[in-house]
Amino acid sequence: MVNNDKSVGVGGDFEILIGSHKKCQIRLTTKEVPGITKKHAILKRVRDHLFICDLASKIGTFVDGQRLPKKVWQEIIQKTAGNNEIKLGQTPIGINTQLFRGRERIGIKTTPLYYEIANKEICKGVYINAVPGTMTAIMGPAGCGKSTLLDLVSGYRPPTAGQVFVTKRKQKINVYQSYGKVREWLAYLPQDDIMIPELTVYQSLNYNLRLQFSNLPSGIRKYIIYQTGHNLGFTETRLDKFLNTVIGSSESGIRGLSGGERKRANIAHELISMPLVLFLDEPTSGLSSVDADKIITLLKNITQLDDLTTIATIHQPSCNTYKRFDNLLLMNYEGAIAYYGNAQQAVAYFESIIGSSYHNQNPAEYLLEILDNPYFSHKISQSFEQNKKSTYFNLIEPMNVANF
Repeated sequence: MVNNDKSVGVGGDFEILIGSHKKCQIRLTTKEVPGITKKHAILKRVRDHLFICDLASKIGTFVDGQRLPKKVWQEIIQKTAGNNEIKLGQTPIGINTQLFRGRERIGIKTTPLYYEIANKEICKGVYINAVPGTMTAIMGPAGCGKSTLLDLVSGYRPPTAGQVFVTKRKQKINVYQSYGKVREWLAYLPQDDIMIPELTVYQSLNYNLRLQFSNLPSGIRKYIIYQTGHNLGFTETRLDKFLNTVIGSSESGIRGLSGGERKRANIAHELISMPLVLFLDEPTSGLSSVDADKIITLLKNITQLDDLTTIATIHQPSCNTYKRFDNLLLMNYEGAIAYYGNAQQAVAYFESIIGSSYHNQNPAEYLLEILDNPYFSHKISQSFEQNKKSTYFNLIEPMNVANF
């Protein structure tokens, strides 16, 4: 087997020419690979996607026993067990597993955040500690500051006090001081659609990719668009119809996507850039409970598949939708934290504080009904501050900025 670790960086995007020519980054002789041409194939990484393209070689390029069509890009998918078999002709080449992931996964962690506008304090010491592979729900009554908090955490607007960090294994980056550095890692889905109604979904997504990756081959753009659609739950037949449908809008008078399809199209426009952190402001608003649960289930699958950090505001999810979330940040009317911890332990925590029985209600309804009572709301917020070091309820603590 020929190892292909020569001149290959672990991080970032790259494009590497493989062949016998002296200008190839991976240069192999005919002794190493019988029949290899001067420019045999290209290995290319785009963020976390690894592609290979055969350059009309005589002996061919094979992935898991299948010969690649000439001058067609194909993604090399990392296997969960065993190694990918990549061959130049009959000669296998080694693919370092580090090549499959171009970026280290990141989380979001903040100190207590405060935000004041027109002498009104909207956020009072709310914080986030979200890690890769998890979904966090931000819930609370209308007007409690959920969307404002999402703006603060995503870098859209600076807090009056407090700091937001992107966290890596060996590094912590201040979002407001280094927004240009972290911007491509973060995706933000607002409540309102921001799509051109006259375009088809495919045209809009392709335009988005061309803006972000100006030198990306059309074949790779097409692959990423279709792969994003598959990740959003579309089968092959439905995906073609979805991508070739005009977006439309009621304002423009152009008929187009249904409500559920519009939500998926909006999410696709954020996922197409391959973010590491996904912020979503009311991604289920205007949808039926069935469609809402489909959207959250898809987001859960994508979060786990790509090891994303997902944070979403949501008003009053159904019982099934609520169970999809790993952590719950519950805000009260005053813009403070009523609860922050494991989503499935929130009901038991509230019962222990106020002595009220759950009675198999929708968990979200139960929690919001308690917060609607001013006496209970104040008691819950006070208790959270006193009990946030409790290991039984797995409550989450804020960052101590003095450690940085």
